[in-house]
Amino acid sequence: MIQNVIDVVESQTTSQSLFSKQTHYTIKGSDKDGNFEVHRRFKDFVALRNLLAQQWPGCYVPSLPGKKLFNGNDPKTIHDRKKFLNAFCQKLSLLPHLFQTEAVSQMFLRSKDEKIYTKLESIKSQSTQDLLQKYQTTFADILDTAIDASTLKEIDNFADQVRNYSIKLKSIKKMIKDSVESGKKYNSCLEEIIKTRLINFENSFVTQFVNKDASLLIFNRIKQELTETYQENQVFKLNNIEILLDLIRLESKDCKIVLRQISDRINLENKVKGLEIKIIELEKELDKLNQGKVSFKNMIKQKSPEDAKKQVEQEISENVKEIKLLQDLIILINKILALKERARYENEKNTQFKEIMEILQQMELDSIKIESSYWGFILNETNQLIAQTQNKSQIDDQINSE
Repeated sequence: MIQNVIDVVESQTTSQSLFSKQTHYTIKGSDKDGNFEVHRRFKDFVALRNLLAQQWPGCYVPSLPGKKLFNGNDPKTIHDRKKFLNAFCQKLSLLPHLFQTEAVSQMFLRSKDEKIYTKLESIKSQSTQDLLQKYQTTFADILDTAIDASTLKEIDNFADQVRNYSIKLKSIKKMIKDSVESGKKYNSCLEEIIKTRLINFENSFVTQFVNKDASLLIFNRIKQELTETYQENQVFKLNNIEILLDLIRLESKDCKIVLRQISDRINLENKVKGLEIKIIELEKELDKLNQGKVSFKNMIKQKSPEDAKKQVEQEISENVKEIKLLQDLIILINKILALKERARYENEKNTQFKEIMEILQQMELDSIKIESSYWGFILNETNQLIAQTQNKSQIDDQINSE
């Protein structure tokens, strides 16, 4: 089986006019149809996700970063979007029923149309019958699996669990965000101390006690190495806890998506109730027509009683058929939520958290190595200075004794 590979590899911002800029994100990858490389704007991603959510009610569709009314093209927003757009593509590649649709594999990933969002937005909604047939084909493995009231209760309990989880994530997110900001301040202060303050301190005070011998000033002597070698390793920029903040942000968005999936079922149930009410009203209208009563609406349209009756009967029949299709679709969506989506969500959380913690652990170990090397370099320079000073002192003592 050919694995789907997809990455958002870079971004490029161009000026359209004095007050208008556009940012394109480059997507590269491969699938069963071969390699692809396209440039997409954020609104293209939004149009695609909206379409998928509409075409796959009750199914998981990966999240996107929120829209911004202003500053959509500033460097920080672009940096954040690139990370989360890449996560969107990565997750999409693991969902074959979405990834292999024409909208994704052909239009979004291969079309050279610079305004692909307009084509995606123009795709018409699918009928209930089309949706049901698509689901019956895609999820054929669970068609014969029976679910009962206890299973529906489990879905509701799952929704409550996700809501509670979402509330807890907010407090955790704030705590980690504060930690990230503290890390940035610490790095900034450390950089200021090492690259500026200690050098100035040596120049202002230490130099008086070493007879202005520049070779005895540690940070003045190695500032070139500090600037070149350790700047490259980003000693003062490391803030690994930020990767955990990204995970929490994704988790929060996923919670909202799960609740929307469950609300899709509720929306369909409400649609059934609305059609049932409409059928009752139509049946009342049919009774009046059978009694020879003509409505004001039919008088205006100059419809004969027989034509009016046929139209009402046809509307009742169509609504009854639609209700049956919706009920079958709701049953299938309940199966998807209970047998597929819940397990997918829980497994993904466990796997994702484990992977993130492993990455974070390795990054922290790498950071410790870099910082140890950095301070080891300063210690080595200090020891050499001490040895140099001691040797000089011994030589001076010998000269004085002679």
